[in-house]
Amino acid sequence: MIESAEDSGQEARKVNLSGKTPVSFLQELYVRKGITPKYDLVQIEGAVHEPTFKYRVAVGDVLATGSGQSKKKAKHSAAKAVLDKLCSAGEIRPDIIASLRTGEFGQNCRDYGDYDDGIPGNPVGELQELCMNRRMQPPTYEVSREEGQPHERSFVLVCIVGSKYRESGNGKSKKLAKRQAAYKMLTKLKKIPAEHDDGSGGCNQGFHSLDEDELAQGIAHRNTTLKEISRNNYKFYSHIRPILGSKLSIIQSECLEEDYYSFAIKNLEQISKEQDFSVTYVDIEERALNGEYHCLVQLSTNPVAVCYGIGISDKDAKLNAAFHACEYLRILTK
Repeated sequence: MIESAEDSGQEARKVNLSGKTPVSFLQELYVRKGITPKYDLVQIEGAVHEPTFKYRVAVGDVLATGSGQSKKKAKHSAAKAVLDKLCSAGEIRPDIIASLRTGEFGQNCRDYGDYDDGIPGNPVGELQELCMNRRMQPPTYEVSREEGQPHERSFVLVCIVGSKYRESGNGKSKKLAKRQAAYKMLTKLKKIPAEHDDGSGGCNQGFHSLDEDELAQGIAHRNTTLKEISRNNYKFYSHIRPILGSKLSIIQSECLEEDYYSFAIKNLEQISKEQDFSVTYVDIEERALNGEYHCLVQLSTNPVAVCYGIGISDKDAKLNAAFHACEYLRILTK
C-alpha cells in the first residue's frame, strides 16, 4: 500500500539527496518505515559479452521492473521505476527524483558492470567469443603470483592465446585480475586483422588458427576418444559389480532420498574406500546469479568422473555434489 503524500514527502525531506542513486534513495526512504526493498533477478538475455539483465523490485505492495546491461544498472532502473510510480501518485515531488544521480545507469554512459575497475562490459566473455568466431584456440588463464597480507591480497593473472600472445592483469581479487588481463588481450587481438594468414610473418603469427581440415581431424579424434572413454567406463563398472561393497550394495537397493542426503559425504567416503578410489572436492570461486555456491567432486575412477553440486552455502554445495556422486555410482553399477 502506497503511503500518503504527506508522510512520503516528510520522509523524503529527511533523506540527504547529495550523490544519492535511485537504489540508495529508495533504501533510505523505506528503511525508516521498517520496509526493505527486495530485488529479484528475473531474466537474462542477449550475447555472452553483451547481456541484458532484468530485475523486479518489491517495496511493500509496490512492484516495478527495470532492465540494464549490468545487474547494477538493472537495479537502479527498477528502483527508478518505483520512484516514478510514487511520483505519479503524488507521493514524491518530481524535483526530488530529478535531483538523484542517475548518470551511472543512463543510456549514454559506459557500462562498467558490477566492477569498479574502469573496464566496460564483460571482457572475459567477449574474448572467448572473439576466439570462437576467429576459430582461434580459446584463452587460458594462469595465476602468476599473489602478493600482500591475507587481508590485502593482490593477484597477477596471465591471459594466454596460442603460443605467443600473453597479457597480464592485476587486481585485489583473481576475478578483477582476470578481467584486466582479458581486456588487454581483447584490445590487442582486435588490432589484428582476422584474415591474416597464420605463419605469414604478420601480426597473426603468434596464435594458431584452425583450418577446416584440422577441425575435421579434431572432431574425428574427439569421437575416437569418446568411444575409448565409453569402453573404459564399461570395463570399470563391469569390474566393480561382482565385488560390490556393503555400502554400495545398500544404495543400489533403494532410491536415494532426504534421509540419505544428509549423510552423502560420509557415505561417498566409505564407498571410495571399499572400491579403492579417491574423492576430491573443488570449490568454485564464482557464485551463481542467485548467489548460490558451486562445488565439483572428482572421483578417481577409470575414467575420472566429475559430479556437480549447488547450495546456499559452500557446505551445502559440497553435500549436494556428494549426493549426486552417490546417485551416479548407484545408477552405473546397477
